[in-house]
Amino acid sequence: MRIDSHQHFWEYNPVRDAWITEDMSVIRQDFMPEDLHPLLSANAFDGCVAVQADQSEQETWFLLDLARQYPFIKAVVGWVDLLSEKLGENLEQFVTNQSFAGVRHILQAEPDGFMTSSRFIKGLKEIHDANLTYDILASEAQLGEVVKLIEVLPDMRLVINHISKPNIGEQSFAEWAKYMEKISK
Repeated sequence: MRIDSHQHFWEYNPVRDAWITEDMSVIRQDFMPEDLHPLLSANAFDGCVAVQADQSEQETWFLLDLARQYPFIKAVVGWVDLLSEKLGENLEQFVTNQSFAGVRHILQAEPDGFMTSSRFIKGLKEIHDANLTYDILASEAQLGEVVKLIEVLPDMRLVINHISKPNIGEQSFAEWAKYMEKISK
Protein backbone atom coordinates (compact mmCIF):
# COMPACT_ATOMS: atom_id res chain seq x y z
CA MET A 1 0.00 0.00 0.00
CA ARG A 2 1.34 3.43 -0.97
CA ILE A 3 0.33 6.27 1.35
CA ASP A 4 1.04 9.99 1.20
CA SER A 5 1.98 10.38 4.85
CA HIS A 6 1.36 14.12 5.20
CA GLN A 7 -1.46 15.99 3.52
CA HIS A 8 -3.28 19.20 4.47
CA PHE A 9 -6.85 20.12 3.62
CA TRP A 10 -8.48 23.48 4.21
CA GLU A 11 -11.14 25.91 3.20
CA TYR A 12 -8.89 28.95 2.90
CA ASN A 13 -9.53 31.67 5.45
CA PRO A 14 -7.15 34.68 5.23
CA VAL A 15 -7.39 35.41 8.97
CA ARG A 16 -6.98 31.86 10.29
CA ASP A 17 -4.45 31.00 7.59
CA ALA A 18 -2.32 34.14 7.95
CA TRP A 19 0.73 31.84 8.05
CA ILE A 20 0.28 31.49 4.27
CA THR A 21 2.41 34.46 3.30
CA GLU A 22 2.51 36.33 0.00
CA ASP A 23 5.38 34.16 -1.25
CA MET A 24 3.08 31.14 -0.84
CA SER A 25 0.18 32.75 -2.70
CA VAL A 26 -0.30 29.67 -4.90
CA ILE A 27 -1.85 27.89 -1.88
CA ARG A 28 -4.12 30.78 -0.88
CA GLN A 29 -7.15 28.81 -1.96
CA ASP A 30 -9.30 25.91 -0.83
CA PHE A 31 -7.62 22.51 -0.95
CA MET A 32 -9.99 19.65 -0.38
CA PRO A 33 -9.98 15.86 -0.86
CA GLU A 34 -11.59 16.08 -4.30
CA ASP A 35 -8.55 18.16 -5.37
CA LEU A 36 -6.09 15.54 -4.13
CA HIS A 37 -7.80 12.30 -5.11
CA PRO A 38 -7.05 12.50 -8.87
CA LEU A 39 -3.39 13.20 -8.09
CA LEU A 40 -3.14 10.23 -5.74
CA SER A 41 -4.81 7.97 -8.31
CA ALA A 42 -2.60 9.18 -11.16
CA ASN A 43 0.49 8.35 -9.10
CA ALA A 44 -0.71 4.96 -7.81
CA PHE A 45 -1.20 6.05 -4.20
CA ASP A 46 -3.83 4.24 -2.17
CA GLY A 47 -4.50 7.05 0.26
CA CYS A 48 -3.13 9.71 2.55
CA VAL A 49 -2.80 10.85 6.13
CA ALA A 50 -4.53 14.18 6.78
CA VAL A 51 -2.47 16.41 9.10
CA GLN A 52 -3.73 19.47 10.93
CA ALA A 53 -2.76 22.90 9.67
CA ASP A 54 -4.64 24.88 12.33
CA GLN A 55 -4.19 24.41 16.07
CA SER A 56 -7.80 23.91 17.07
CA GLU A 57 -10.08 21.05 17.98
CA GLN A 58 -12.43 22.37 15.29
CA GLU A 59 -9.69 21.51 12.77
CA THR A 60 -9.44 17.98 14.18
CA TRP A 61 -13.21 17.49 13.81
CA PHE A 62 -13.03 18.90 10.27
CA LEU A 63 -10.35 16.35 9.30
CA LEU A 64 -12.16 13.46 10.98
CA ASP A 65 -15.32 14.38 9.09
CA LEU A 66 -13.37 14.40 5.82
CA ALA A 67 -11.92 10.96 6.66
CA ARG A 68 -15.47 9.69 7.19
CA GLN A 69 -16.53 11.02 3.80
CA TYR A 70 -13.43 10.03 1.80
CA PRO A 71 -12.14 6.48 2.43
CA PHE A 72 -8.77 7.29 0.82
CA ILE A 73 -8.01 9.42 3.91
CA LYS A 74 -6.58 6.55 5.93
CA ALA A 75 -5.71 8.45 9.12
CA VAL A 76 -5.85 11.87 10.79
CA VAL A 77 -3.17 13.63 12.80
CA GLY A 78 -5.11 16.27 14.68
CA TRP A 79 -4.59 18.83 17.39
CA VAL A 80 -5.44 18.83 21.08
CA ASP A 81 -4.16 21.19 23.74
CA LEU A 82 -1.27 19.23 25.20
CA LEU A 83 -0.97 21.69 28.10
CA SER A 84 -4.60 21.41 29.17
CA GLU A 85 -5.47 20.02 32.58
CA LYS A 86 -8.38 18.33 30.76
CA LEU A 87 -6.20 16.66 28.11
CA GLY A 88 -7.43 13.18 29.03
CA GLU A 89 -11.06 14.23 28.62
CA ASN A 90 -10.29 16.07 25.39
CA LEU A 91 -8.49 13.03 23.97
CA GLU A 92 -11.40 10.73 24.83
CA GLN A 93 -13.63 12.47 22.30
CA PHE A 94 -11.16 11.66 19.51
CA VAL A 95 -9.57 8.29 20.32
CA THR A 96 -12.82 6.41 19.77
CA ASN A 97 -12.63 7.46 16.12
CA GLN A 98 -10.66 4.83 14.16
CA SER A 99 -9.18 7.49 11.89
CA PHE A 100 -7.57 9.44 14.74
CA ALA A 101 -3.94 8.28 14.71
CA GLY A 102 -1.87 11.06 16.18
CA VAL A 103 -1.40 14.60 17.39
CA ARG A 104 0.65 17.54 16.20
CA HIS A 105 1.47 20.85 17.84
CA ILE A 106 3.31 23.46 15.78
CA LEU A 107 6.50 23.65 17.83
CA GLN A 108 8.37 25.93 15.44
CA ALA A 109 6.37 28.87 16.84
CA GLU A 110 7.15 28.05 20.48
CA PRO A 111 9.93 29.56 22.63
CA ASP A 112 13.07 27.72 23.70
CA GLY A 113 12.35 25.28 26.50
CA PHE A 114 8.74 24.61 25.50
CA MET A 115 9.41 21.06 24.27
CA THR A 116 11.18 20.03 27.44
CA SER A 117 8.81 21.75 29.87
CA SER A 118 7.18 19.46 32.40
CA ARG A 119 3.64 20.32 31.24
CA PHE A 120 4.42 19.53 27.61
CA ILE A 121 6.18 16.26 28.54
CA LYS A 122 3.16 15.31 30.68
CA GLY A 123 0.88 15.92 27.69
CA LEU A 124 3.06 13.81 25.40
CA LYS A 125 3.01 10.97 27.92
CA GLU A 126 -0.79 11.01 27.71
CA ILE A 127 -0.52 10.84 23.90
CA HIS A 128 1.83 7.86 24.24
CA ASP A 129 -0.48 6.16 26.75
CA ALA A 130 -3.36 6.56 24.27
CA ASN A 131 -1.23 4.67 21.71
CA LEU A 132 -1.03 7.67 19.39
CA THR A 133 1.89 9.09 17.44
CA TYR A 134 3.22 12.59 17.90
CA ASP A 135 4.28 14.65 14.88
CA ILE A 136 7.15 17.04 15.58
CA LEU A 137 6.98 20.23 13.53
CA ALA A 138 10.16 21.98 14.60
CA SER A 139 12.74 24.09 12.81
CA GLU A 140 16.40 23.23 12.33
CA ALA A 141 17.28 25.65 15.14
CA GLN A 142 15.17 23.54 17.56
CA LEU A 143 16.76 20.16 16.81
CA GLY A 144 18.92 20.21 19.96
CA GLU A 145 15.74 20.45 22.00
CA VAL A 146 14.11 17.70 19.91
CA VAL A 147 17.03 15.42 20.86
CA LYS A 148 16.47 16.25 24.55
CA LEU A 149 12.76 15.52 24.16
CA ILE A 150 13.53 12.12 22.67
CA GLU A 151 15.92 11.35 25.53
CA VAL A 152 13.11 12.05 28.01
CA LEU A 153 10.53 9.98 26.05
CA PRO A 154 12.56 7.27 24.26
CA ASP A 155 9.54 5.00 23.66
CA MET A 156 7.32 7.70 22.15
CA ARG A 157 6.36 7.05 18.52
CA LEU A 158 7.42 10.23 16.74
CA VAL A 159 7.14 11.54 13.20
CA ILE A 160 9.48 14.30 12.05
CA ASN A 161 7.51 16.72 9.87
CA HIS A 162 9.03 18.60 6.93
CA ILE A 163 12.45 17.05 7.74
CA SER A 164 12.72 19.80 10.39
CA LYS A 165 13.03 22.51 7.77
CA PRO A 166 16.77 22.65 7.05
CA ASN A 167 18.11 25.96 5.79
CA ILE A 168 17.97 25.01 2.12
CA GLY A 169 18.53 28.57 0.91
CA GLU A 170 21.98 28.72 2.46
CA GLN A 171 22.90 25.17 1.38
CA SER A 172 24.20 24.59 4.90
CA PHE A 173 23.29 21.10 6.06
CA ALA A 174 26.08 20.04 8.45
CA GLU A 175 24.32 20.96 11.73
CA TRP A 176 20.96 19.71 10.49
CA ALA A 177 22.50 16.39 9.37
CA LYS A 178 24.28 15.95 12.72
CA TYR A 179 21.01 16.29 14.63
CA MET A 180 18.98 14.23 12.19
CA GLU A 181 21.48 11.39 12.61
CA LYS A 182 21.07 11.57 16.41
CA ILE A 183 17.28 11.69 16.06
CA SER A 184 17.22 8.72 13.71
CA LYS A 185 18.98 6.56 16.30
